[in-house]
Amino acid sequence: MLSSQFRPTNVNVIRNNIEFFIRGFILEYDFRSGKDRSFPPIVHIETTNVCNLKCIHCPQSDPYNLIPGYSPQYIEWDLWTKIVDEIASNNGTLRLTPDGEPMLVSAWTKMVDYALSKNIKTFCFNTHGVFMEGDKMDVLLQDTETQIAIEFSIDGLWKSSYDKIRVGSDYEKLLTNIFSLKKEIRLRKRNNVKILVSCVQQPELEDQEFEHFEKFWTPLVDKVITRRYVDTKGIMPHKPEVDQHREHRWPCLVLFTRLVVTYDGNVRFCPDDWMKTSTIGNVNDNSLQEIWNGKVLSDIREKHLEGKFEDSHIACAGCTDWKVIEWGNDYTAALDNLFS
Repeated sequence: MLSSQFRPTNVNVIRNNIEFFIRGFILEYDFRSGKDRSFPPIVHIETTNVCNLKCIHCPQSDPYNLIPGYSPQYIEWDLWTKIVDEIASNNGTLRLTPDGEPMLVSAWTKMVDYALSKNIKTFCFNTHGVFMEGDKMDVLLQDTETQIAIEFSIDGLWKSSYDKIRVGSDYEKLLTNIFSLKKEIRLRKRNNVKILVSCVQQPELEDQEFEHFEKFWTPLVDKVITRRYVDTKGIMPHKPEVDQHREHRWPCLVLFTRLVVTYDGNVRFCPDDWMKTSTIGNVNDNSLQEIWNGKVLSDIREKHLEGKFEDSHIACAGCTDWKVIEWGNDYTAALDNLFS
């Protein structure tokens, strides 16, 4: 019979303590470079908070009931150009993610054209992929020095799983669009354009299918990204089956790597904050650089480095997303590897 110190629960505790030691004493919780200290490595822009799908893991499944004060919104052109100009002048990365489907915006081609004309270092976005065709695809394949990363959110390998998880989508159309894009990249020799696919690990997806997803897509695209389900700070149901059992919290990586600008110019520090409680400024009042280097965000970082997470900010108190955001293994690292 195993002695108590070698029982599985204690082994997990030991493993967590070792992990905490490695992260705390070997890895450095800080900006990756002096440039990152001056300007955020990735700026997320919310061009819209509208999506035509109802994915089961996303607040867009029922936005009017899940997101307080929700109403459909789209970014104004002048605000778009203002943000793009500052990112371009700082040789930054622009990423379209929160909180809707970017290719729904009627000015999509015009907006992409503008960003690429400014020689943005990296232009990347998440999409459900159903609209990736015609002019909306072609604009991404123009002659440009900008690095372009297109991430297709798929979340299932078999059609039955996909239809159950990504409600309202069209699996056959998605696959057609991905392989059409792949073909056009090859024919037009656009080596600056990379295709990523992603999958959320959640109970509705069998473990075996989750594993096969990565095996199937790895030889077909430039990168496969897998993420664990999170409850979006309590907006979505808690699913303990996919919990990461980590005891020792580390400082949040996004405080050192990201800023999010919403459709109205508000700036928040947390990409997963659909409640927008992490708002710390507005680009109509201050530049992104000023907000990034401002006292409010600096104080939050300092609290995290001191381990005072509950006191750092209301958006951080009770957060469990830190468990799936690992230093050295996030989107900034993925982009670095993708274009190295």
